[in-house]
Amino acid sequence: MILTLGKVMNELEKIKKGMGKSTTLINSPTTNDLKDCCIASALESFRHSMTRVPVTNAKLVKIQQKITRELGKKIILNGLPSCKPEETKKAQCESSYSEVDSQTFVQNFRTLLQKIYAS
Repeated sequence: MILTLGKVMNELEKIKKGMGKSTTLINSPTTNDLKDCCIASALESFRHSMTRVPVTNAKLVKIQQKITRELGKKIILNGLPSCKPEETKKAQCESSYSEVDSQTFVQNFRTLLQKIYAS
């Protein structure tokens, strides 16, 4: 899991460097939404929205697809903090996140990956 997360963080850095000047708005969990019981739903939101990040070439599109594929692997999903259903309900995980610009989206995504990596 750690190896896969490391690869994804490296690929995300490439996306960040190759993003266009466009200020596309993307729904994004914020650092406040990254409670332990909400990490799985936040990760799924990032994973789902990754392809909306504006990139400048076909190579970066392939990197976006790779990130989405890697984060969908069972080794990642099974390694996330798990909570009992009542704990998840109590945590009040968001189902809809506010929109942020693409730069902020990538930064929030990186923060979540670092949190998962450190746990």
